[in-house]
Amino acid sequence: MLCLSAASAADWSSKPFPNWKDDTVLRLLTDSPWANPRTVKLEWRKPEDLPPVTYKDVPGADHSRQIPVGSPVGGIGGKPRETLPDRADVIFRWASALPVRHAKALYQLRDEKLPPGRLNGLIGAPEEDYVLEVFGLPVVMAHRGTGSIESIFRQGTTLRTRSGRTLRPVKTEAVVSANEMTVRIHFSRANPLTVKDGEIEISGDAQVMEFKEKFKLSAMQYQGHLEL
Repeated sequence: MLCLSAASAADWSSKPFPNWKDDTVLRLLTDSPWANPRTVKLEWRKPEDLPPVTYKDVPGADHSRQIPVGSPVGGIGGKPRETLPDRADVIFRWASALPVRHAKALYQLRDEKLPPGRLNGLIGAPEEDYVLEVFGLPVVMAHRGTGSIESIFRQGTTLRTRSGRTLRPVKTEAVVSANEMTVRIHFSRANPLTVKDGEIEISGDAQVMEFKEKFKLSAMQYQGHLEL
């Protein structure tokens, strides 16, 4: 498994893909123009809520087994807790951006010690939409089912640009793995974003958490053009 150290990463633009060091891959996935790490507060109890839930309420949860230390592309380490967390360390990341797809493919290739010839297949086809993933959410958020989470994020999320444009999600997906969840939020490419839009702000109210993240489009240049 790749080392998840906090060592500073080399600039991914200084060496062509796939000649990136491990720390460059990790930095691109966890703290880069395409990925914002953030600690978000979680508020589980509101006056209109049902009685509070615990990890015991998650269908199929097995509290007796240890979960192996995971990676920034899927899985989470540690033992499930019986009490609800009051915060979560998440990453807001543009999964549809080519540099992120490149980094994920390299991570999987090296982590699983796959032959180099598998790399292109791991990158896969481009996404039809812009896709922002919220990675690292506690799986207990989906105790009422992933459909509920998808609806909450679809209705509660908005993308705004500095130029005055507003986009709403066209689709959302909640993907549960072990005791970690990723929500993928799709925005249409029908009217493509450009560097002239300046900055994008993603804001949302997912009931148990609120968020507001900004990304500078001028910094999201890869191989000579905007990648989102």
